[in-house]
Amino acid sequence: MQRSQGGDWGDVPDMKQRMDQLLDEAWEKFDLQQRVREGGCWKPVTDAYETREKYVIQMELPGLSKEEVGVELRDGELLIYGHRGSNREGGRFSHHVLERSFGPFARRFRLPQGTDPEGIRARLENGLLVVLVPKTGRRQGKRRIEVVQT
Repeated sequence: MQRSQGGDWGDVPDMKQRMDQLLDEAWEKFDLQQRVREGGCWKPVTDAYETREKYVIQMELPGLSKEEVGVELRDGELLIYGHRGSNREGGRFSHHVLERSFGPFARRFRLPQGTDPEGIRARLENGLLVVLVPKTGRRQGKRRIEVVQT
C-alpha cells in the first residue's frame, strides 16, 4: 500500500463513495440470487379472504403494470409472480434511504376443493391486484370407509 505524501486526505471521499457503491452492488447481487432461490426478492402485502360465492386475493403492487405481473394455475395452486425493476437513473449514486423492495416476487396459494378454475379472474387497478376465484357450490361429500378385518 502506498502512503500518501503530505497527509492529503482529498481522495478519502471518493474512496468512500466507491466503496459504498461496491458494497451496494455486492449486497444486491448476493441478496437477489439468494432470494430468487427462496421464491422471490420480496413479498407483496397480501390479503386473502372468502365470501359465500368466491375466494378473493388482494395484493399491493404499486408501480407495476399488468405486463409485469403473471397469474397462473398449476396443480391446484394459484401462482402470482412478477418483477419490479429498481428505480436507478443511470450513473453513480449513493442511497440515502432505500426502503422500497425490487426484483422478482412469487406467491403461491393452494386452492381448496370446490373452486372453479375456469372462472378465475384477475385485474390490476391503481396498484392493487385483485384475483377472484369462484366457488362451484359443490362440496366434497363425506364418505365412510369400511374397515375390513382380514
